[in-house]
This record gives sequence, C-alpha cells and structure tokens, in this order.
Amino acid sequence: MTGLPLSGRVAIVTGAGRGLGATLARELAAAGASVCAADLNPDRAGRIAGEITTAGGIAFGWQADVSNKFQAAGMIETTRDRYGRLDVLVHHAHISPRGQLLPMDEWDWRRTVEVNVSGAFIVAQLCGRVMADEGGGVLALFAEPVAPGGSQPAYALTQASVAALAAELAAEMVSQSVTVFTFAPAASDVVSRLIAYLP
Repeated sequence: MTGLPLSGRVAIVTGAGRGLGATLARELAAAGASVCAADLNPDRAGRIAGEITTAGGIAFGWQADVSNKFQAAGMIETTRDRYGRLDVLVHHAHISPRGQLLPMDEWDWRRTVEVNVSGAFIVAQLCGRVMADEGGGVLALFAEPVAPGGSQPAYALTQASVAALAAELAAEMVSQSVTVFTFAPAASDVVSRLIAYLP
C-alpha cells in the first residue's frame, strides 16, 4: 500500500454497510487508507471489511449506533487502538423515513433526528477532538439537499441541520487544521477532496 495517496492514513466510515458508504469505504482503502467500516448492521459492516481485505486493503468491520455516544466512542477508540491514529471521518450513517408530518408517529420523528442530527454531532465532535489533538484531519458529513413539499419532511429537516452543523464546525475548527465539508448522494469527488484537504 506504500506510495498510495492515503498510505499511512486512517479513516472511519459510518453507514459503510451499503450504498455510497460502502463505495467510499472501498475507495478510501484502495487509496491506501486503513479503514473502520462501521454500520448499525454488523453483518454488513463485516462483509464490506472482508471485501476490502480480500482486495488487498486494510479494514475491519464495527457495529455502532451513531446516536449512542458510548458506541461512537468505542468505535473511535478501537480504530485508534488498531491503527494508532485518526485522520478522516466520512459520516454517511443516516435514515430516511417517508411520511407526511401530520400523521407521523412521534417515535419516527425522534429517531430520525437522533440518528441524522445527534448522530452527526456526536461522531463529528468526538472525531474532531481527536483530530485537533493529533494535528489535524478531515470531517466529511453526508447532507443531502431536499426540496420541501415531498414525502420526507423529517429527513429534509435533518439534512438541512447537518449542513448547518458542518458550517459551524468548519468555522470553529479551521484554526486546528481540521477541514469540514459536506457531500451528497451523487458526489463522486469525496476521496479526492479528502486527499486534498488532509494536512
């Protein structure tokens, strides 16, 4: 893996069990990073990590609910114990329930906010603290622009909130050599941006 642009770097990818999260975990590993592929579903996390190692990369799977601070902290500490550092967070974990606001069950509303907003806050805060102590890094947070009036009002609200969270973090952490940016489902340049922004 020596000579690759992310050789020696360490990344956590949340929501890595499928879709864009899985793709980004594979791309980071192919670029030389050691990857923690985290997902709420342990089988999916393990499968993606297995695919990466079979392809010659370095990865392990980890089960975590990102809205649980203790589980998020365990994910980060295990990654640091295994690889000795943390350079990159790609936070892709989210849920996107459908349904209008008036008939929506309160539990669905709360769970969407907990996972999408509180989860982003918890993981970005914990990783940002580590990166600030270690001399810098990059936080990439999934935030999909959603037009109002569709069938996902709770999801739309949380995505706008994550974008605002990222903007606040970016302003707060620039002096600590930590870059923060958001990416959307169609993003194809996430890994190249991570490489460019790493200190």
